[in-house]
Amino acid sequence: MANPGPAHYGTPPPPPPPLTSLPPEARRANESFLWTIEQVFGPDQRAGGPHAGNRVLSGVAASPGTYRGTVRIVRDETEFDRVRAGDVVVCPTTSPVWALVFPIIGALVTDEGGTLSHPAIIAREHGVPAVVATRVATATLRDGQVVAVDGGAGTATVLG
Repeated sequence: MANPGPAHYGTPPPPPPPLTSLPPEARRANESFLWTIEQVFGPDQRAGGPHAGNRVLSGVAASPGTYRGTVRIVRDETEFDRVRAGDVVVCPTTSPVWALVFPIIGALVTDEGGTLSHPAIIAREHGVPAVVATRVATATLRDGQVVAVDGGAGTATVLG
């Protein structure tokens, strides 16, 4: 479970067929089901990632609030010494040991997760704005960049 592997092998699957051909009641039920699955497991791979000229990363809105601060890429707990008060921590995901840094960070952005994932739950407990499941935050953002995190909208916008 620690290394689940890719979502698929080979060529990515085609997008699902449109729900517009279904009767209104079935379409509404299917749209609701798909929305629920996305909230629990994270957005579809085509939905995450950078937008608007790589200046906006989108993901799952995990913990409400907005925050503007300096990016600190932290790949695992061996890099906790690099975190400074008020940093926007950008990481692949978190585990229980990460609870040590939540009291000092300004916001959190992760590559993986969902609304019920560890980073989302701990961020809400600490009142830290968080966006999870961006899929590419650690590869796209750099230490020292200034970003605006909107935990309610599920976005992280590069400001400088």
